[in-house]
Amino acid sequence: MPYRSLRSARLADQVSEQLKDSIFQGRYLTGERIPTEHKLVEIFGVSRVIVREAVRSLELAGLIEIKRGPKGGAFVLPMRHEAVSQVMIDLLKLGKASAAHILEVRLAIEPIVAELAAVRATSQDIALLAQAVQGMPIGPSEEYVAQNVNFHRLLARCSQNPMYDILVNILMDFTEDLILKIKPADRIIHDIESHAEIFEKVRQRDSAGTRQKMRSHLEDIMPIYMELEKSLRQDSGK
Repeated sequence: MPYRSLRSARLADQVSEQLKDSIFQGRYLTGERIPTEHKLVEIFGVSRVIVREAVRSLELAGLIEIKRGPKGGAFVLPMRHEAVSQVMIDLLKLGKASAAHILEVRLAIEPIVAELAAVRATSQDIALLAQAVQGMPIGPSEEYVAQNVNFHRLLARCSQNPMYDILVNILMDFTEDLILKIKPADRIIHDIESHAEIFEKVRQRDSAGTRQKMRSHLEDIMPIYMELEKSLRQDSGK
């Protein structure tokens, strides 16, 4: 794919966007090195300062990693969800998104993800899900939170769809800080049972049953999210 000639707009942004397009379109794969600074200067006909700024923006976006030394350079990183996730977390802190909004999106996505997991999960995936279910501790703790969200992350991975994997990971990052606020001990027991039921449907390759179990699980916690939202608004004086 030949690079386009640059317009009069900010040159570093244009160089950065074209390099992003090359990464997204697979011209440079994960682990591969993009052209050197000298080569990029030659390709785009801009100064080293412009190229360095463009490459730095790719690094800040989590798309590349800069390695020093004789074999160094700018190497493409695997696609990760953290950058987008942080934006969403910031929106929550600013009051632009709510706990109820999170669950609404989860209701739209996770039942489909669970259905796909029942169809596409490998034997290794099933084993990992079993470990996640069996390893759920009883009682509020950081370990409980980690195991709770890990179950949902694993289901997303089982869907074999990288977009669902990214979206669910973002939602779990968003949800993780909320769980202990809304999970008294009786709710934790219920979650453990619900996760076990969802897992069993996946193990049985019951796609429709898995989808329904996930939807029921999320609908069941909706009132708790609504109550949390009400409490958070009262605490903030809104």
